[in-house]
Amino acid sequence: MVWTASLALAVSLGAAAQNVPVLMLSDIHLDPLHDPSKGAKLAAAPVEQWDAILSAPDTKDQEGSFEAVQSACTARGIDTDYALFQASLQAEKDQAKGIAFVTVTGDLLVHSFECRYDYAMGKKHAPGYAEFAEKTAVYVMQHLEAAFPGVPVYLAGGNNDSSCGDYRFDERDRYLKATSKVVVEGLRGVIPSEAKEVEADYEAGGYFAVTLKEPHRLRLLVLDDIYLSEKYETCAGKEETAGADAELAWLNRELSAARAHGENVWVLGHVPPGVNAYSTLSKMKNLCEGAKVTMFLGSDKLVDAMEKHSDVIRLGLFGHTHSDELRLLGGKVPIKLVGSISPVNGNRPSFTIAEVSAKTATLEDYTVYVASNMTGLETTWSKEYDYRDVYKEPDFSAPAVKDLVAKFHADAAGATPASHAYENYFTPGMLPLLSFVWPKYVCGMDNLTEPSFRGCVCPATK
Repeated sequence: MVWTASLALAVSLGAAAQNVPVLMLSDIHLDPLHDPSKGAKLAAAPVEQWDAILSAPDTKDQEGSFEAVQSACTARGIDTDYALFQASLQAEKDQAKGIAFVTVTGDLLVHSFECRYDYAMGKKHAPGYAEFAEKTAVYVMQHLEAAFPGVPVYLAGGNNDSSCGDYRFDERDRYLKATSKVVVEGLRGVIPSEAKEVEADYEAGGYFAVTLKEPHRLRLLVLDDIYLSEKYETCAGKEETAGADAELAWLNRELSAARAHGENVWVLGHVPPGVNAYSTLSKMKNLCEGAKVTMFLGSDKLVDAMEKHSDVIRLGLFGHTHSDELRLLGGKVPIKLVGSISPVNGNRPSFTIAEVSAKTATLEDYTVYVASNMTGLETTWSKEYDYRDVYKEPDFSAPAVKDLVAKFHADAAGATPASHAYENYFTPGMLPLLSFVWPKYVCGMDNLTEPSFRGCVCPATK
C-alpha cells in the first residue's frame, strides 16, 4: 500500500510538472476618480506620477463628492478604486508564483467613465476625456506588467475600453494607437517579426495573434469583440458592420492557418458568445410565448467560426458577466468565463489561477481566489474553490465540460452538490435566486444560439 501511494503521488507530481500555471483576470474597471477632486491633478500629470496622486490621502470632500457622482451617473455599484487595485495586484503576486503568462479578458476602465470625468472636471463634455481614458488604460497595463516582470500579459479589449464611450469604437481608433506600445510591450519575448505584425493588427482593429512558448504550439487569438456586440456603434453613433466583418475574416484565416500548421488555439475575448442570462431570465420572461432572448453578440458568426474550427480550439476564454461561469460551444469547445476584480455587482473581487497542459494546451484545472471584502482595505484573499475538487471532472476539456453540463441538465431541481456549488459561486446580484431558473440557465450553457436556446427551454416548440 505504501508503494501504491508513493507511485500515485509520483504520477500526480509528474503530471503537475507537465502543466503550465496561468493567471486569468477580467473586468478590472479601475476608477481613478474615486476621489473626484483629484481629477484635475491626474489629467495634468503624466501616468508616471499617478501613483503619488492616487495614494495620497483622500480630499476632505471625497465621500460626498463620490456619492454625488454615483447619483449623477446612475451607477449600479462601486468599481475598483486605487486601494482595491493595489490589493488585487499583491494578492495575485502572492498566489500566482511561477506563472507562464497572464490573460486579461477586457474592461480595464470604470463604467460610465465619461460621465465621471465630466463631474470631476465640473463641465459636461469636458475636454481631454479621450486622453484621460487612454492614460488610465496605460496605467493599468503598466502595473500589471510591473507586477509580473518578464511574464507576458495578453489583453483583450472590452466594451468599456474606449475613449469615445461604452460599446463605441472605430477601426484604427485613437485608443488603439495610444495603448499599442504598452500592449505590445506586455507580450514580452515574442519574436520581432511577430511583434511588428501584432502592432499593425492591434492598431488597425484591436485584435492580434501570437504563438506562445508555453504551452508548446499554442496559438493565442486575441479578439476585440466590441465590433461583434449587439450594442456596437462607431464613435459617431452609427451602426456599422465593417469592423465585425474584418475581424471575423481575420479570425477565420487565423484558425485555418492554425489547423494547417498543427497548432492548438485559445480564443481570448471579452463579450462571450451565447445568451445574456441576466437580461433574459432575471425578469422571468415567458420565452415559450415569444419573449425576446437577449444575446451578447449581434450575430452567430463568432459561434459559427469557432464551431467550424472546433478541432483546433482547446479553449475559449471570456469575461464581461463579472461571474465565474462556463459554456460549451457546439459540444466541442469549452468556454471559461472569468470573474471580475470589480465588485460593481455586489460580488467579491476574484481572480483565477489555472493549470494548463504543456503538451495539449488543455485547461487541466483552475482555482478561484476571492477577496474578503470589496474595498481593498485590510483585505485578505483566499481560495474559493478548485474546479476538479468540486465538480469531479478530470479537466476542463470539451468531453469533461459536456459531461458536467449533462449532469446539470439532469438535475432540474438543482439539488446535487455540483449544482449547489455552481449556484453558490455565481456572482451575487447578477441573477437573483438562480435556483428558480436553474434549468433555463443550464440551457444557456450549451445552447449558444437563440434558436437552440429557445428549443431547450421550450422543447415542445423545438
